[in-house]
Amino acid sequence: MRTILREDESGVSEVIGTILILAMTVVLFSVIIVWVSAIPTPAAQARTDIQSVMTPIYNGLGVEIGVNITLTHQGGEAMQPVPTIIYVTSQRGTSTPQTDIVILHKFNGFLVTPSGLLDGTDSVWDIGERWAYKSFSLRSSDQITVIIVDSLKSVILWTGPMNAPAGTRPPVFIDKWTDGILTTEQIDPVQATQGFYIFAKVTDPDNDLNVNSVYVTITAWYGSGTACAAPQQMIDNGVSPDRIAGDKIFSFGGNACTKPPYPALSWAGSIILLNATDLKGHQTTTRLVLGVIAPLTGGGGNGGTIPSQLWQYIGYVQIRTGEVWVSNLTAPYNSPSTYQPYRVTRAQLNGNGGALFHYKMVNHGNTTIFIDGWSEAFFQNTQSASGAVAFIVAPCSTAIAANAGGVAPYPGTAGIINDFQYAHTGLPAGCSVTSPIAVFDINTFNQDTGGTPYVMLAYAKSPFSTGSANVWGSATFFMSILVSGMAGPSNYTFAQLTGTGPNPNSCGGLGPGYNPFNHLIDPIVACRTSWYAQVIPFIGMVVY
Repeated sequence: MRTILREDESGVSEVIGTILILAMTVVLFSVIIVWVSAIPTPAAQARTDIQSVMTPIYNGLGVEIGVNITLTHQGGEAMQPVPTIIYVTSQRGTSTPQTDIVILHKFNGFLVTPSGLLDGTDSVWDIGERWAYKSFSLRSSDQITVIIVDSLKSVILWTGPMNAPAGTRPPVFIDKWTDGILTTEQIDPVQATQGFYIFAKVTDPDNDLNVNSVYVTITAWYGSGTACAAPQQMIDNGVSPDRIAGDKIFSFGGNACTKPPYPALSWAGSIILLNATDLKGHQTTTRLVLGVIAPLTGGGGNGGTIPSQLWQYIGYVQIRTGEVWVSNLTAPYNSPSTYQPYRVTRAQLNGNGGALFHYKMVNHGNTTIFIDGWSEAFFQNTQSASGAVAFIVAPCSTAIAANAGGVAPYPGTAGIINDFQYAHTGLPAGCSVTSPIAVFDINTFNQDTGGTPYVMLAYAKSPFSTGSANVWGSATFFMSILVSGMAGPSNYTFAQLTGTGPNPNSCGGLGPGYNPFNHLIDPIVACRTSWYAQVIPFIGMVVY
């Protein structure tokens, strides 16, 4: 039997395949290891768990005066005093955000804004310890955020908004404004003497606003002795001037405190106070400045108005058309027998004791003008350098002729400038107590209309006397009037200066004997007086 030997190679491919797979696996894992090793190791993250509480601070009247913020470290790494910085950012309404930067330290109650760690024996903030921040400039209604930063690692450890717990928050004034015209949708400027309205939008984050506790105080009424000086309740019941009941817009106006002839132009810049209280007695106060402009209608004779600011350029005291006339000295100064000075005869001016000139003038300014014995009318002859002067005299009695005691020398002494006097009750001595007071009073409600008119009587040829009247010849004269005296403090009527009515600047020395000369250097600047002089050019006078 023949034996045939053969070489069996059937297992070679399996071994080679296994080797190749193993090699591929090694190469693949090598690549992955190289790739993974190239990825940077992530930095260790600081983990901090903080519990925050903010509570309003109230005074004894329930008015919020600040906030107290407390942060408790509940978990994570201890925070070191040097790199740990705490940022307290706040924003009130639409104002610019403000940030207070605080470095970690032990609590210090003597700082302007007390802050620091309340617990522990060092300045390291460990778990379970509290950090406090007490501010009397912030309110719980502000948007407040606290951020804790590790400046060494340049990471924010914690950030969170501050919100007071429910039930501790006071009411919030979202908006407040005044309106001059109720019937229009837009907000109209408040015009002097035209009336005005006050509005405030109030809400409460705890929904416990006392709707009967919203009040407004118009400080311009302070010292008036009227009910308007007290806080006035605002309404949100839909009754005029309120428009919609329950819309949280509280209204006030249309009453004796705000109707015409109020506000006075002098009220511009005064403060209006507002306050609201919730059912727990928490109270919020705020304020707004009242803006008042001169009336946009009326006055001026043509439906327009003369801007009040212009009176300082044309002079406060003015003569109105048709309010200059002449009477004779042998008749009482209020005699109905008068004639106009524009076109007169020598006989009219020289007869019956001579001419007594009447100048009816009104003060359109904001300071009461006290006139003295240097006030005069001057008549300049257009044909020569000559002229005539007629000094002011004081009215005394309407029952007798002017040159028989009806008028008297103006009080004062010529040549003694410090002897400032003005004609009023008791001066000149012996005059009737009903004689007109020689001041140009102001109208605080309407500067364009002006104060109570005063008639200046002039005929004396020398000051502080009742000497003989001028003798007139045929000529044409230019007439000018000199108003000489002193000006009182701004926005004080004569009644206020003599002790009646409000005293907004707490001026001293007011009363029946008030003399502006004594207040030239008053310690209260707003109460100071000043010398006053004004020349009023008037029409020419033709004497036939």
